[in-house]
Amino acid sequence: MLDETSRINHASIALLVTGREIDAQKITELLEMEPTRVIHEGDLLNRLPEIRARDDEWMYVLQLEKPKGRDETLLGLLQHLMDKKAELQEIRDFGAVALRLTVQSNRAQMAYSLSPDTIEALHRVGLPLDVSSLSWGEVGM
Repeated sequence: MLDETSRINHASIALLVTGREIDAQKITELLEMEPTRVIHEGDLLNRLPEIRARDDEWMYVLQLEKPKGRDETLLGLLQHLMDKKAELQEIRDFGAVALRLTVQSNRAQMAYSLSPDTIEALHRVGLPLDVSSLSWGEVGM
């Protein structure tokens, strides 16, 4: 029988700032974080079918290691964001700010558990948390 860890192939958390004509350099300086990727309105996101970005997007992505319980990587990011609450508020004046938890799996069933201290830290940061999941749907668990 597979344990919970073997069900998840990939989990990540992203800090996203989205808007029209956002200043990526200013966001980088305010948060003291180098973005993983910056997308500009009109950038090609997908070739077939052709999909282009509707807005600018600044993103910082971290890979998560522990699908069950306390993930130090996620808690570290949340602590940094708690220390940057004033800067996050300034960024909200020109862009939407959110966190996105993404879980991908080759299994039909998957889960990512958030520990109570992580949920408390998310609450203190005060950003929306979007959850995205993708499963290729293999069976046989």
